[in-house]
Amino acid sequence: MGKNNDIIQSYCKKIYLIGSGNFWFVEGEVVGDDRRWFYRLYTFILISIYVITTLLEILAVLFGEYPEDEMGDAVTFAVSHSIVVTKIISVIMNKNLIRNINKNMIESCEKYEESNLMERMYKILKINILAYFIVVYGACVCYVFEGFRRLSEGSHFVTVVTYYPTHEDNSLMATVFRIFATLVLYVMMMSMIVSVDSYTMTNLIMLKYKFITLRHYFEKLREEFDKTSITGNLQQATEKLTNGLVEGIVMHNQLLMLGKDIHTAFGMVISLQLLLSSGSAVSLLLQIALSDEITFVASMKVIFFVAALFFLLGLFLCNAGEITYQASLLSNAIFYCGWYLSPVLPSRQRNLRQIVLRACMQTQHPPVMKAFKMIELTYATFLQVLRGTYSVFALFYARRK
Repeated sequence: MGKNNDIIQSYCKKIYLIGSGNFWFVEGEVVGDDRRWFYRLYTFILISIYVITTLLEILAVLFGEYPEDEMGDAVTFAVSHSIVVTKIISVIMNKNLIRNINKNMIESCEKYEESNLMERMYKILKINILAYFIVVYGACVCYVFEGFRRLSEGSHFVTVVTYYPTHEDNSLMATVFRIFATLVLYVMMMSMIVSVDSYTMTNLIMLKYKFITLRHYFEKLREEFDKTSITGNLQQATEKLTNGLVEGIVMHNQLLMLGKDIHTAFGMVISLQLLLSSGSAVSLLLQIALSDEITFVASMKVIFFVAALFFLLGLFLCNAGEITYQASLLSNAIFYCGWYLSPVLPSRQRNLRQIVLRACMQTQHPPVMKAFKMIELTYATFLQVLRGTYSVFALFYARRK
């Protein structure tokens, strides 16, 4: 099995451990059975805790009375965790589709994958996932440090602001609940990173490298054609080229279907991340800009949070845009495969020209992923979100001043 198989298999094992289910496409193989009653109970308890904690955060925003800094944290967590829980549930609900995606991701273009290309893909995946993990948990650690700072100043330890306990409640039960809410935050972030965000990013990057593999395949058809035609047997070279093109077109159609499935399964995740990154970032940046006495740790927690939001959005949009770009390069690779050097007279040659024409026409319209069926997921969109977020922040900041 190839590198894709190892990556997906490893992901499925980790996703199973954190309670999101079995996403491996073969029942009873590699990963445990998520249909057993105790595993279903485990998943139900985790999701219920996430939902209840998020509801308490929303109630804190609507009806709670807290100092300005805690109310800012309450708004941030209520919005972000609502979206996080929605993303987790959307991925779990698309489990069967994702299983099919895993199967097709492993099998598509598998025998033409190049080891050096797969190693480069794996290295990029590791760097991106590690960087995202550090940024997310860097923000979580800063929230814990800020909670200890408040405790040292005579207040109480708090990271996640919930409707219960109230700000004035410093009882033992309230302290225990605040510590429990912090643990829930860390577990929820792990579920978000493993089963949603990094998994979505991994599928986008792997699909991008599938299109790169297919482009290399078409380029090698020309090399094989030249090698065979040098011997003087143009008829044999033409037959090999024709068969190779047909196989390449089949693989291209498979990748197009795979891209549609990925968009269906993870489109909600990417769309919600676009909404979260653009909306929450303004609120977080205003906390720094408009606060008169913000501490260094408080500033760092906001900076880490904003960095995590835009880092993930950049990974989503840039890799989705890269899929479109790599798919658009297939047209030239097909056109320059050598069909124009093959004999003109045999009837098979006329079929070859029709195959090349249809393949080029199909690749002239590369797949474009969209958020909310409107916003194209590209580099340009990412830059527009950055500029738009800063513009809104600057407008609010100027009005508040």
